[in-house]
Amino acid sequence: ALPDARTEGEDEETPQEIRHLSVVPIAAMDLAGMRALAYAASLHQPVLALHVSPEEDEAERFRQYWTLWGDHLPLEVVVSPYRAIVAPLVHYIEALHAKRPDLTVTVIVPEIVTMRRRYRLLHSRIAPRLRHALRPLPKIVITTVPFHV
Repeated sequence: ALPDARTEGEDEETPQEIRHLSVVPIAAMDLAGMRALAYAASLHQPVLALHVSPEEDEAERFRQYWTLWGDHLPLEVVVSPYRAIVAPLVHYIEALHAKRPDLTVTVIVPEIVTMRRRYRLLHSRIAPRLRHALRPLPKIVITTVPFHV
């Protein structure tokens, strides 16, 4: 028999009971990332920007860019020496969820959308991979903010 959604799985919640945190993975200070951050801020919930860097020097450079931009939102930087991006993002979000199981974490993923097929390979395919990796986790909502070029 299939599980009954009314008795198994995630707890029923009213809108007043839901506690949110929006996490925005930011690869670069580009227009796609800025649009995703603006969207996250417009939700009037706490926002955390999350950047994965391959080395500490690059991480420090990104922190400086962030400060120059205005440091409007909190930033966490994860150093991933193996140039992996999706796994460190997923591990961070899992750890955050384990630490704060009361939170509904909304991951707001910037995605560059190109109209011409030949340019699609030039842009990162992280968004679909991240959606696929996070989908099985409870209380994780994945939102994509497209940026059309």
